[in-house]
Amino acid sequence: MGSSIRTLFRLLGKYRIWYISSALLLILSIFVRSFEPKILQIAIDKVIELGKPAEANASEGIDPIAQALTNLIPNSILENFGWLLIALAVIYVIISFFHGAFLFSSSVINSWCGENLSKSLRDRMFAHIQRLPLSFFTKITRGELIQRSTGDVDTVKGFISGQVINLVRLLSIFGFSISMVALMSWKYALLCICLAPFLVLSSYFFFKKEKKVWRIHEEESDKFNNLVQENLNGIRTVIAYANEEHESMRFREQNEKTREIGIRHNRLHMFFWPVSDFLGFSQISISIIAGGYFAMVGEITIGQLLASYTYIGMIAWPLRQLGRTLSEMGMAQVALERLGEIINAAEEDDKGAEAEAIQGDIVFDGVTFGYKNDDIWALSDVSFKVNAGEKIAVIGPTGSGKSSLIKLLLRLYEPNEGKIELDDKVLNTYKRSFLRKKIGMAHQKPFLFSTSIRENIAYSLPKSPLERVLKAANTAQFAEISGVFPEGYETLVGEKGVTLSGGQKQRVALARTILPQPEILILDDITSAVDTETEQAMFRALKDELANKTTFILSHRITSIQQADRVFVFNKGKLVQQGTPAELEKIPGYYQEIHKIQADVEKTILRETTDTK
Repeated sequence: MGSSIRTLFRLLGKYRIWYISSALLLILSIFVRSFEPKILQIAIDKVIELGKPAEANASEGIDPIAQALTNLIPNSILENFGWLLIALAVIYVIISFFHGAFLFSSSVINSWCGENLSKSLRDRMFAHIQRLPLSFFTKITRGELIQRSTGDVDTVKGFISGQVINLVRLLSIFGFSISMVALMSWKYALLCICLAPFLVLSSYFFFKKEKKVWRIHEEESDKFNNLVQENLNGIRTVIAYANEEHESMRFREQNEKTREIGIRHNRLHMFFWPVSDFLGFSQISISIIAGGYFAMVGEITIGQLLASYTYIGMIAWPLRQLGRTLSEMGMAQVALERLGEIINAAEEDDKGAEAEAIQGDIVFDGVTFGYKNDDIWALSDVSFKVNAGEKIAVIGPTGSGKSSLIKLLLRLYEPNEGKIELDDKVLNTYKRSFLRKKIGMAHQKPFLFSTSIRENIAYSLPKSPLERVLKAANTAQFAEISGVFPEGYETLVGEKGVTLSGGQKQRVALARTILPQPEILILDDITSAVDTETEQAMFRALKDELANKTTFILSHRITSIQQADRVFVFNKGKLVQQGTPAELEKIPGYYQEIHKIQADVEKTILRETTDTK
């Protein structure tokens, strides 16, 4: 609970003072309203006094609040009857005015804060997620993030704007009402709340159960959202394997689990509300009977009895609503804990320096790295030096450490041992944002946004003029096929670039990478989805682009590897071979093996083509 309250205060931010102001105005409104039944009490008692003998017109049994209000009106004599009623009406109007003014001001502030807080929470959550390290996203699914950033934010917003204010209202109404009754008779006041402990106790157990059930509900909702998102993202694969029925079955199973927990949640409410209503109405009945008894024995006046009936309703209502409020609190606490897991996650620090220019000299000195910091290392004691402007091909079997090498260079992770230097400075002395602007990376499986082709290319430099975008597209050999799209570069690519082929996506991603002219380039198998002729054309076009840039080429295709000055061969996290393509072709090892296999395949294809002709 303590951590949830701290998270709540962090989320409220600058709106804390506004919510406190709204709560104080609400308390003032309820305080003023608590005087309204007193007007009824005075009116009845004074009217009755007018019909009594003069010696009976006493103020015995009158409470201090009623006495103070009585001092504001004319003496209760028959000649003042009209003025008495007018005075009481004026006092009632004044009370109603201040009650309404305070309530209106509180509601306006609360509504304004609610919408602004909701926007602020969404902005803050999204901005915070952008600054989280890559390792965070390996521990949580996108479905969970979406659910927490939307559903949980709405739950918290509704709780703060609705239930927190409602809790203030309930406590204020209960507190002022029971105080007014206690001023009449403390024994009567005790009877008016004799069942309150049972209501509070049952509400507490309901709160604990609600919290537990709601947590499971939200977890199942996360799974549900994740399944839907995963299915829509992979709809091509689903259709390709004719697995529509299998996916429908998965959906039905998860939907059934979500339904079951929803029913369990409703059953909990179905049990609690009748119990709560029974205790609440029983409390009202006890209060009415007790009030009649105290009036009969002269403990309270008839006016006080009638006023107390209003107070009884005001006391019973908060007790009945307590369970509902605690239910919302249980849901909100779960939401706060789930939001806290994101909000309290440490952001990726961006400390360090920037440089006016990057030359591109890179040194790995005894670098060891593991994702789980155990004995299984993705890279183990890796050392090498790359000169500025040099082209390095990085090859090796799957899981050999190629991708880990690049992640360390981009400072997505930090090495466990050893150091990495860039231009004779330790890499972690540079700001991460600076490095990622200076190092351009084209991915093998690029992500495209559901905007136009032009906007996807210009994503790395959004304000680029069209001429510069076209130049980058031409270098990536995309300009040759741009004419096949109905609206050219303004064609929408659809979600994740669904309207483009794999090769077209790679070329758009390559254009996006080279657009801002980064000093270091990383080409991650950028020709895996294009034919050999297009591949050669792409590297010819890139020749000038790569001339003075340090470049890492990750590939399994010999034609791409041969563009490099040197080749690094990795295996099981170790740098096992390095040399020029010509040198490694003569040395037994991974490069020689893939070179022989690909050469044999090309000869077979050429022979079959010749035979066919």
